[in-house]
Amino acid sequence: MIKDISYFIIHPKIIELPISLSLGKSISLMGKIVLLYLGLIIFTSIVFLPILKLFDLIPDHRISLSSIPLSFKLIFFVPIYEELIFRLPLKFSKQNLFLSLAALQFLLCYHLISFNILIFISFLIASIPYLNLIPIFFYSKLESFWYKYFPFMYYGLALCFGLLHLTNFVNLKFEHFLLFPFLVVNQIFMALLLGYVRVNFQNGFIYSVLLHFSINLPFIWISHL
Repeated sequence: MIKDISYFIIHPKIIELPISLSLGKSISLMGKIVLLYLGLIIFTSIVFLPILKLFDLIPDHRISLSSIPLSFKLIFFVPIYEELIFRLPLKFSKQNLFLSLAALQFLLCYHLISFNILIFISFLIASIPYLNLIPIFFYSKLESFWYKYFPFMYYGLALCFGLLHLTNFVNLKFEHFLLFPFLVVNQIFMALLLGYVRVNFQNGFIYSVLLHFSINLPFIWISHL
């Protein structure tokens, strides 16, 4: 599996016939991905943290996880809307595109407008594909573009996922933004792994949400011990 994942990360492409898995193989896949990610965390911690600490480039965390209650928002909501934004559009469809955009505007405007208005705007954006407001040829051109430049989409969304997690830190300096891949390398690896699952397997989006949940949950539990 590591060989397949490595090849996909180096040569990302849309899979025309995604792999269908039984329940047992689905559980096995998710278990292997979680273990692989934990291994990557250990490796990157050994390699990058000492270097960042040597040059005093480790910013402070915005909040202590131990002070956060186990909540629906942290455990369930965050993985779902992050997957809607960063993994759902990896397989192009007009529904996926606008649902992803709806989730993105929810994230960007969460602290700017009231919750009810936010939900209403998100609903309107997600409804656009069903209102026939945009010509079909536009979607056709966009789909061709998506397939042709899929590697840029794959890597770009992974980097954006990493950038989003810079918000976990405070007291960021200019150097931190220059070296952001080293600060959020684990999140970038996570995005690449979940992107692989999203594209290569039937129900890949569901797998990516469950994996995101499975990866987040142990760290939240550990922080409350």
